Amino acid sequence: MKTNHKEIQVVNRCPFCGQGHSVWVNELDYLDWEDGELAQNAFPYLSADEREIIITGICPACWEGMFPSGEEEEEDEIPDDDWGYNEDMGFDPYLGCYTDDC
Repeated sequence: MKTNHKEIQVVNRCPFCGQGHSVWVNELDYLDWEDGELAQNAFPYLSADEREIIITGICPACWEGMFPSGEEEEEDEIPDDDWGYNEDMGFDPYLGCYTDDC
């Protein structure tokens, strides 16, 4: 069991918007994370957004801008029948070759 309950402030700047963000964590947890422990194991008491600030510095607003949730995602999906088969070039991605070479 960890006996050190010293809290430290981790400060990161979002690489996209430039805003500074900070998260308070237990010092020994932070050292465990630096030694390779997964963030979700080292900081189970933090939200996913707070862990992301520690790992990458990306703030929740920029994360949402890059990976929007909701119906917008579904509109950007590639239809099952359009996976890059180019009839003009004769390349069949399912076979992995040009139709003349298969």
